[in-house]
Order: sequence, then structure tokens, then C-alpha cells
Amino acid sequence: MHFAPPDAQTVARALKILEHYTRGAKAWFEDAEQAWIRGTLAQRTDDEALGVARLVFERDDSAASTTAQLVAQTSPAALALHDAPARAGGLARRQSVRAATADELKRVAARGSRLTGGRISSRTQVEGSFVFDILFGELVEPGADGELLPPLSNPPILDCTPDLTTLSYLHEPAVLHNLRRRYERHDIYTYSGVVLVAMNPFSPVQLYSPEAMARYARAASHAADPHLFAIAENAYRGMVNDRRNQTIIVYGESGSGKTTSAKYIMRYFAQAHHADTNDVQMSTVENQILATNPVFESFGNAKTTRNDNSSRFGKFLDIKFERERQQIVGGRIRTFLLERSRVVYQPPTERNYHIFYQLLAGADAELRARLRLDGEYAACGAFHYTNQGGAGSAAIPGVDDAADFAETDASLEMVGIDGTQRGHIWRTLAGILHLGNVEFSGSESTGSFVGAESEPQFAIAAELLGVGEAKLRQWLTKRQIVTRHDNILAKVNKTQALVIRDSIAKFIYARLFDWILGPINASLLPTQVDEGQTSFVGVLDIYGFEHFEHNSFEQFCINYANEKLQQNFNHHVFKIEQEEYRREQLENWTFIGFQDNQPCIDLIEGKPIGILALLDEESRLEQGSDRTFTEKLYVQFGSQQQASASYFRKPRFSNTAFTIRHYAHDVTYEGDGFLEKNKDTVPDEVLDLLCTSSFEF
Repeated sequence: MHFAPPDAQTVARALKILEHYTRGAKAWFEDAEQAWIRGTLAQRTDDEALGVARLVFERDDSAASTTAQLVAQTSPAALALHDAPARAGGLARRQSVRAATADELKRVAARGSRLTGGRISSRTQVEGSFVFDILFGELVEPGADGELLPPLSNPPILDCTPDLTTLSYLHEPAVLHNLRRRYERHDIYTYSGVVLVAMNPFSPVQLYSPEAMARYARAASHAADPHLFAIAENAYRGMVNDRRNQTIIVYGESGSGKTTSAKYIMRYFAQAHHADTNDVQMSTVENQILATNPVFESFGNAKTTRNDNSSRFGKFLDIKFERERQQIVGGRIRTFLLERSRVVYQPPTERNYHIFYQLLAGADAELRARLRLDGEYAACGAFHYTNQGGAGSAAIPGVDDAADFAETDASLEMVGIDGTQRGHIWRTLAGILHLGNVEFSGSESTGSFVGAESEPQFAIAAELLGVGEAKLRQWLTKRQIVTRHDNILAKVNKTQALVIRDSIAKFIYARLFDWILGPINASLLPTQVDEGQTSFVGVLDIYGFEHFEHNSFEQFCINYANEKLQQNFNHHVFKIEQEEYRREQLENWTFIGFQDNQPCIDLIEGKPIGILALLDEESRLEQGSDRTFTEKLYVQFGSQQQASASYFRKPRFSNTAFTIRHYAHDVTYEGDGFLEKNKDTVPDEVLDLLCTSSFEF
């Protein structure tokens, strides 16, 4: 590295970049405990001949130390001379603080690659102060200002602004500070251009009254305070005025309030514009649309460590409006990515799907007797599929499962599922619960067989599912191998028998979930509705980004979906918006950089080589295993020379896990179970058995 005094053009450009860094200016600094802290510029000294600027900031919550004051009073030409390596945490010991000679600068430049990543400029923290020594020649390099200088704080007049895009400085600490200040004022909604940022208050708020609906139903875009209803109204007006279908995407991290937000948006469409259509009461279709919420919450939501009512599936609802009167005339729901594994396994403190607990708490005596959910099988603690969360996990504070069962039953009736069909649903759920209590005995040499203590519930499960005990017993404990000349029955061990049992339970529940969707859509979209004369507003409610202590295939799929949604967010908030500013040639607009997550998406879905492609390839191999799958990932993506190295790494102490750097957080996935969950297969013999069930449902 060669050091030379800067030319006049470099000095002018550097001083232009530094023009807002004047005494009294406030800036943000990263902090291990508080994420970001704010400081005030106490002194700035420039040496234009040498091409150096020194900026000394004092933390707003502490007084400057004697050492920091001494540093601030040194020569304008002073540079931090790192005669000792930086200490842990990025603090460096200053052996001397004085004017730097040309020879000293040359020595620092020669050592720059080892100490400062190739740069002479440095930042030093001295107790409550931050000292920046900036070389002009480095400051004017493209993008260097964001790396060498602390981000400036917005003026107090912009505190609590309702739209983040109006901030003078738009960066991470500015966004977080503004959201925090608004949250402290109980303003949980903030705009970011066309996007609404919502922060879960974790308590009831009085924001969704009929009066609030009426206020937003007649308000111009962004004229009223940020609100879910404003987003809904904007979509409605876009559909009516522009005659274009609209979609609202609701996404965020787990527990952020997505499900509740989606419910309020649906309620707004069902109720807000009755005055416009001369209707006082909601129509049957509008009531049915709202009734789908408790149904899908019961069958598709569960208690997790992050959220007592976490959606474990994705849902897209398109609400159809008649074009001329703008009246709701129908709807259609599509679901995807149901978390099947939750039916058979729940981590500590978590629950299975709500509907199981509702059935056990709310079924009357007659129904209990019919489903064999009485006596010793009357509580959720009696079933393997509902007691894995541990003591106390079955009850959710403030939730009455019995009352919710009554609401679910009434909602099913509202959406067109009659009493006989509802009885079939309860019977299927009970069959799954009893099947989950079937355990196996045996050895590797003798194979597995249904344990004696499980015989009573095995018989109940077979009866409720409408299959013969002998056939069910056979295909739980044996598998058929098809050869060219014959079919061979092979024994399976206890572990394999449990896998078959669980695969049956997951398959039946998933088919039940899909079946429920059929009658709902048939009732939401009557045959007399001419879809050619309708427009729609869609509401997409999907899993939030997940990062748990143990992450598996389910979290991988969820976070992949969220990567795609984040890409959509980047496209609308950063790319499209700033392209418009460029076309308008705004002189005072500085391009805002953002992290493009396309490399992470390519890592996951890339073809012919990507994580999903390798997973599918390994799943097709007869000798494929979770271990060989993760080993292939290490070989393909683990090398530091590969482009994927920034987004993929092998954990230091594991040979079966891998870490992906997502847009929100680094997540380590445990590879065990990836192949089985990706295949998610049920033996053909079991499928044939279920198809011959005497239970017609």
C-alpha cells in the first residue's frame, strides 16, 4: 500500500462527504447490549494537506473520559498509531497520541492489511467516546463512507414520523429508533412507503372498532394514521378504480401477529363498505368468509415456544367482488405447507394442533362415548400425540378449549359442513389419537409386533378408522418387497414400525385438512357466481421466519418461503421505489443500499446444484441417508473458495448439521430426518388398506 498526500479533487470530495459531520451532530454506534447507542460529535479536526480528519464522539449517556478529552485535544494531523494489536471487542491500546509524521504514516500503511483490513483509517473506542481517524483517499472510494463513518441520527423533529421513507437518514438504527419511539407512544403501525410495519403489542388495543372502519373507508391513501384498515382500503380502491386484482401479503417473524392481522383485514372487507352497497347486514358469503378463521385456526394453528396461536400452514384467500356493485359475492381459499410432523411430535412446552385439545375438552358425553374418549382416555395427558409438550403445556392462559370447540363446530356448520360430516371429522381425529398410543415390542431377529398393553387402543383405532385389525397389524409390522418374480414380506423393527404408525397419522390428518377445504370453497363460491364478472383482493397469510433451539426440515421450508417474500419486499421497497426516484432525477436523493438475498435463494433452489436439488437426488437413492446428504452439502458449498461460502457453513462441532445465513438470522439446521420428511411417504399397502376402509368419509 502506497501513501501519498491527496490531490485537490480528493480533498473536495472528502469534505463534501463530511459536510454533515459538524460539532453537535449525532450519530449511531453498534453496541453489544443495546444493539445501537447514540453519540454526539464533540470535536472534528481536518488536515487537508495530509488528507486526514479526526472525529471524536461522546456517548449521550456518559461523560467523556480524561483520556478521550486528551485525544480530542491532539494535533489535527493525529492518527491512531496501532503499535499493539486490537483487544477483544475491537478496542485498541493507544501507545501515543500526537501528530503523525510521514514516516509513521508509511509504516501504518505498510501494516494496514494486517490491522485494518487494508485500510489506514480506524475507529477506536475509549471508554465513553468513539474516535474516528479518516483518510480522505479512502473515504472517497465507492461505498467507503458507509464503512468508515458512523450513520448519522435524524433531527428530533423527525422522531415518531409515521412513514419511514420521510426520514432524512434511512438506515438500520434510524428505522429501529423510529419504530421504538412510536411503540412507546402506543403507535404500533408505521408506513414504509407502500408497506405497513406492524409491531405486536401483546395486549388488546382499541383500534378496530366500526367507527375506525368507517373513518378509513372514506380516507385517501396515507391521509389517516398508519393502520391495517388503510392498507385494506388502498387495495380495495385499487381494485375498484384501476380495475386490477390486488393482493395483501402478511408476513413477519413467528409471533409477530400475522394471523390476527389477516383476520382484521378480512373483517374490514366484509364490513367496511356496506354503506356503499346499501346493505346494512353482512351477507351469508361474508359471514362464511369470517367463519373460516376459527376453522383454520383450530385445524392449522398450534402453540409453539414463540406463539400460543402460531399458524403451521400457509393460506391464500381471494375475496371476490362483483364489479359493478363492489359487493362480496364469493371467495376461494388455498392452503399449503401444512406442518405434518406436528401431528406426531411436539417439542417441550408446545402443543399439537388446537383441534385435538378442543375435542377432548368440549365433546359432550354422548360424543365421548362414541369416540372412546371417556374414562381413562378423557384427557389430553392420556394420548402420546397430545402430551409430549410436558406438564402444563396443554393449557394456554386465557384460552377455553371447550368454548373454542363449540365455536369451531358452529363455524364448520356455517361454511357448509353438516352434522354427519362433522361427526366423521371428530371420529377421524379420535382414530388418530388412539393410533398414536399403539406401541410395539419385539427384537431385530423376531421383528416387531403390537405390544400387549397397546392391544385395546389398537382395536379402537382400527374400529374408528374402519379397517380390519389383521390387515392393519400386518402392514404396521411388515413391509412388502417387490422383486421381478415375487413379492416378499419382510419384518420391520420397532423403530420402523413407529415410523409407519406416524406416517399413517400424518397422512390421514393432512387428507382431512385438505378435505375440509373442499366444502368450504364450495360454499364460498356458489355455482351461480360468474367469475368472469368479478375482481378479487387476495390475502396471503404465511408462516413467519423461524429460528429455534432445534431447527429441522419444517423450519428450512418456512424460512425458504420467507426468503422469497423478503425478495419481494426488497423489490417493491428498494428497487422499484428508487428506480422511480432516478427517473424523476431527484437531486437530493442518495441511493440506499440493501442486502440482496438472491445468493441465499440460489443456494437453496439453484439448479442443477442447490440444497433442494441435492436433497431430492439423495431421496431417490436406495442407500441415501441424512448423513450422506449433509456430507454432499459440505463438499458442494463448504469451500471458502465457492460463492456460497458467505451463506453456507458447517458447524464446528457437528457432522450432521449445516448453517444458512438468512436475511433475518443465521439458522443451523439439523440434518437428521430431512430425507424422511422430504419423501413423506406412506407404504402403498397402507394406502390400499385405507382405501378399503368401511368408514366412507
